[in-house]
Amino acid sequence: MNRPRAHAVILAFISLLLMHGCASIYSVVEFEVLEPATVSFPDHVDQLLIVNRAPFTMDVFSEEDRGGMEREHLIIIDTLISNNTLRGLGAVLKESPIENFHHPIWFSERRMDTAALSDMILTKPEVISLCERYGADALISFESYTLDLGEHYDYYSDASGQIQNHYYEFSNEVKWNIHLPVSPKPFDTYVTIDTIYFSNVQNGELVPVPSTTGMIAELFYSSGTKYGRYLVPVWYQTSRTLYKGKGDLLKQASKYTDRGEWEDAFAIWSNLTTSPDSTLVSKAYHNMAIFYELEDNLDSASYMVNMALVYDSLAVVENYREEIEIRILNQKEVRNQVD
Repeated sequence: MNRPRAHAVILAFISLLLMHGCASIYSVVEFEVLEPATVSFPDHVDQLLIVNRAPFTMDVFSEEDRGGMEREHLIIIDTLISNNTLRGLGAVLKESPIENFHHPIWFSERRMDTAALSDMILTKPEVISLCERYGADALISFESYTLDLGEHYDYYSDASGQIQNHYYEFSNEVKWNIHLPVSPKPFDTYVTIDTIYFSNVQNGELVPVPSTTGMIAELFYSSGTKYGRYLVPVWYQTSRTLYKGKGDLLKQASKYTDRGEWEDAFAIWSNLTTSPDSTLVSKAYHNMAIFYELEDNLDSASYMVNMALVYDSLAVVENYREEIEIRILNQKEVRNQVD
């Protein structure tokens, strides 16, 4: 499934690619495809309830990081973390092709235990009660988080003298559970582990960095978006290799694709399939397969790839066949998740 686009016009761009040291033999098509979520919710799940259960405790920080920290400091940082984590998750859900997930119900029920007591999950009666109270079909629980802060200095020497690098290393671990009312066990458990580096001095030059709170916010927003991409289908950029070749006709077809005139390029490739040069025929079928993939006609793309391999077992075509087979499977899964 590709992004909607005008008739036979690519969403992204065509650029030249140097491969195996041979310039002007290939070009690359870049476009976006919708890939399925890792989690496949049951068909009856329409309304999500997202509950923040992360414990409110100093234990989310290492002993070194929480030195001198008072409760009011924890409240500020915890609010920053919770808000940005859930904001990142909400941003992905809002852009999801699953429209029923655009507006989840948000609820906070913070636990008073420590983050180490990870076995204190919601019971089936608690899940049933919350889902019935809010009219939800599934409950997503923000279970816990940790935060580690690091500051590093590196020194090295070159011809100009000693150079210092100064950077911050912020890392976290965020745990999530999905609960369905029908089961006493979580439907799914997932942990994201992320690290972000911020350079303050790079190659001896001062580089502006966000404030400490800004760096924490960026880290946890990223973790929230990562989990969102685990839950729903999302768009990813991919690329395909077109044969541009040394022949005049393949070069002419490439000029057409550069201008978005794909039907004209397709006509050239189609005529080339009658050539006595089997390698040229294979390349023509390969390029036609990419045309069909851009039109979201994956069955025809698969057929063209197979035809290309009948005439020549080119490595690029072999790799493309694997990619098409994966895309066909993913497209079926996406349609099951979205419909």
